[in-house]
Amino acid sequence: MRNKVVVTGRGLVTPLGVGLEPNENALRTGKSGIVFVPEWRDLGIESNVGGLIDEKKLVCPLLDKRTLRYTPVHAMFGIVAAYEALQEAGLETNSLRHRRMAVVLGHGGSAHTHILDGAETLMMTHKSKRISPFTVPKVMPSSAVANISLVFGIKGESYSISSACASSAHAITVASRLLQAGLYDIVLTGGTEELNWIHGLGFDAMRALSRSFNDTPERASRPFDKARDGFVIACGSGMMVLETEEHARKRNAKIFCQVSGMAGNSNATDMVFPDAPSCSQVMNDALNDAGLTPADINYINTHGTSTPVGDPIETNSIKSVFYDTNKDVLINSTKCMTGHMIGATGAAEIIFTSLMMEKEFISPNINLENIEDECAWANLPREIVKGVKIKHALKNCFGFGGTNSCVILSAIE
Repeated sequence: MRNKVVVTGRGLVTPLGVGLEPNENALRTGKSGIVFVPEWRDLGIESNVGGLIDEKKLVCPLLDKRTLRYTPVHAMFGIVAAYEALQEAGLETNSLRHRRMAVVLGHGGSAHTHILDGAETLMMTHKSKRISPFTVPKVMPSSAVANISLVFGIKGESYSISSACASSAHAITVASRLLQAGLYDIVLTGGTEELNWIHGLGFDAMRALSRSFNDTPERASRPFDKARDGFVIACGSGMMVLETEEHARKRNAKIFCQVSGMAGNSNATDMVFPDAPSCSQVMNDALNDAGLTPADINYINTHGTSTPVGDPIETNSIKSVFYDTNKDVLINSTKCMTGHMIGATGAAEIIFTSLMMEKEFISPNINLENIEDECAWANLPREIVKGVKIKHALKNCFGFGGTNSCVILSAIE
């Protein structure tokens, strides 16, 4: 029999704020974290909106001068979020070295500005000695997980998973499977992503980003609305402490919910267009893994990126699974407030889901002014729903390359 996996700690760094409390407050009030980015306009990027984070708010006692030599921005996000998660879990950072504990993270990109700076310096000077000796630790794809393992002294296996927008959901899936198998007592998991003009450039070139709301950035991310014109790119980090239920109860940890089901698959049809049958299948597989039926789900946190193609395909896939037995299930996309945090988005939104389960509310679908016809069947609340008991919640993540993930959270009896 496999171990039950539970959530005992959570940490957030998102465009809505640094920490669980400001994120919860923003979710309740429908506050947008999307802002105008003048640098992108000046560079000629047509999308001038993004979900940014004020780095001055990244306060953590472990971010000392020595550590900062090796940490790109997304690793800083991850360290701050991980510190909060460990604090909530009641785990002293100086005790982690002696625990049966691993780190598994997801991310989509890297520290692209460091790569560009190094290349430009070499081209101008023709001297490699002018390049920072800390470049490799900062730009390697595993930089965030390496920094977190080092800073917190976690001795178990540590690695990153990169599967586009599904990266951190896949990381949570892998972390859960390690715990189910009994290989560890605790896994620190989640995702992190930084944002600069280089990250956004390719998406802008393929016309995937919103560009019609540059003058009103808070209105730019509008999943399921007829006026949506692309996603809003963002940065952030979501980190979770997962444990076996047995281990958590032995140390009298507060348990927030259980990771009860998970699944992943691939479309194998197109590099960028989602595939409704595959999306439906991954949800069914996660339900089967949890031993649940569609009628058991109280809330769905969608991938819901605000793209013209993606939103109706996802709602149609949800309809094929849920409509016959649970057509009134509550559905939203929290990206309407945060934008799309790419590799970090799955973890952050799984944490959002856990907060709503704990505090018994569903955040509003802001900017949903004129619902897309194909989405009109769905129960998409435009105001906060309070006092809702969420026993089981389902979270979708679909990524470029045709990779899909679905994670189910369940309340602890």
